Amino acid sequence: MNLPKRPLTLMEYNALKRQICLSKQKLKDLLKRRNTFGDIVKVTDEVLVYEGEGENKRLKFASKGHIVNQGLIHMINALAASQTGSSGPYYLFSRDWTGKTYSYMRLGTGGNITQGTTTNLTTPVSTPPDSQSGATSSPGGGTYRVAWTATWNAGTLTAITVSEIGLYLYLQTALQSFGWTGFNGAATALFSRLSAADGDFTAFQVNPSVPLTVEWRLTFTFA
Repeated sequence: MNLPKRPLTLMEYNALKRQICLSKQKLKDLLKRRNTFGDIVKVTDEVLVYEGEGENKRLKFASKGHIVNQGLIHMINALAASQTGSSGPYYLFSRDWTGKTYSYMRLGTGGNITQGTTTNLTTPVSTPPDSQSGATSSPGGGTYRVAWTATWNAGTLTAITVSEIGLYLYLQTALQSFGWTGFNGAATALFSRLSAADGDFTAFQVNPSVPLTVEWRLTFTFA
């Protein structure tokens, strides 16, 4: 950092002081002189795709998705909210997930890479899953997970070529001020996307004779 040849403004002083403090802390981290527990949380966006059911349920592939900007914005909004307002708790990510109305999964047949500004699948397929379920778990110490699962039964889909998959949740996509009290602006919106264009998987043709199941996991782990 190049210092100006004049007295520092308060803003410049604070920025320099912050940089010095964090550098000292980083050195302590490297020398194992500081407890680093909880200062970094890793978020893993994992997707597993299966064909078949019961004993014949076979993992087709596993990959990692891409959370988009509006997904991150909603997480910040949820943490900053003061109360839900009189009209209900509409900040809920998974609102009516099992009912498949406000939050759901969709397949797609389009291309294009995922960017932070992506708000939809390129070419979504309108056929909804036959069933959706979810679960929370703690797979290990300091690891916590939420999983959304969607299943298309045999015969529900035609032999389409799937090249993208999207997780749509109930989101407030406009950044709100701290302590805001209403979630009435929330709506169904893309939270995360998986696509062949991103190199996440190889586009595949659906086998209509067996069920297709997608499990979307979001895992939080202390780094």
